[in-house]
Amino acid sequence: MTTEQKELAIIQALTVCAELTGTQLSEAAFDVMVDDLMAYEAQSVLAALNRCRRELTGRLTLAAILQRLDTGLPSADEAFGMLVEGWRNEALTVVVPAIAMQAAGNGAQELYFGGDKTGARMAFREAYERLAADVQGKTAWFVSAGNDRDQRSAAVMAAVKAGRLEQEQAAAYLPSEAVEERLMLTENRTLTLEEKQNALLIQQAAMQALPQFPKDDEDAGVPREKARANAQNLLQILKKKQAAGEERKAAWLNA
Repeated sequence: MTTEQKELAIIQALTVCAELTGTQLSEAAFDVMVDDLMAYEAQSVLAALNRCRRELTGRLTLAAILQRLDTGLPSADEAFGMLVEGWRNEALTVVVPAIAMQAAGNGAQELYFGGDKTGARMAFREAYERLAADVQGKTAWFVSAGNDRDQRSAAVMAAVKAGRLEQEQAAAYLPSEAVEERLMLTENRTLTLEEKQNALLIQQAAMQALPQFPKDDEDAGVPREKARANAQNLLQILKKKQAAGEERKAAWLNA
């Protein structure tokens, strides 16, 4: 939908909604409403105007429309609960609205760790709802990364699926070993059986090489270099096998 199409759709829906709620708007007031609503996603605005048309018993106001906009934000209590999970357990990765981090920084986090959990919730709710009222357009989300790497991958991918993180943003938070998840983001596919087998062999080779690393730095050079050489040689062999497999597959497809 182009900007012109979006504006036309909002104008039409607003006109109908105003008429059905018995609201007379001056040309200036109408134009201001349209300008304000253009900051939000078209589908959210149209859905909010439909709700106003069905639910309002009085005049149509901009506040009534904004109250019915679906910005994708969780409630203040839900957002606070997400943060508390991360505060209680540093291993956990939580994905929260950016404004939740701002609200927490306005005294709520300090109160929570000072032992005043009720005061923290109340302070957070007040700040969060104030910030939420000013949110326009798509909600920004923040990743508070924990040290459980497997859970971090799962949390980030769940946020992508829910539309809370863009693929490029999500990839930056994935741990280095999350090869399959990264592949899903970049190529929308999972690892093939051969790729999984190769990855397992590389991992096994690395594990076998690790015990050869000396604990004493005095004679570290020779064993460490030998282990690295062994791992590099195995990696080259695996790459050649993978390339040969791709050639066989291509030949079969072209036959």
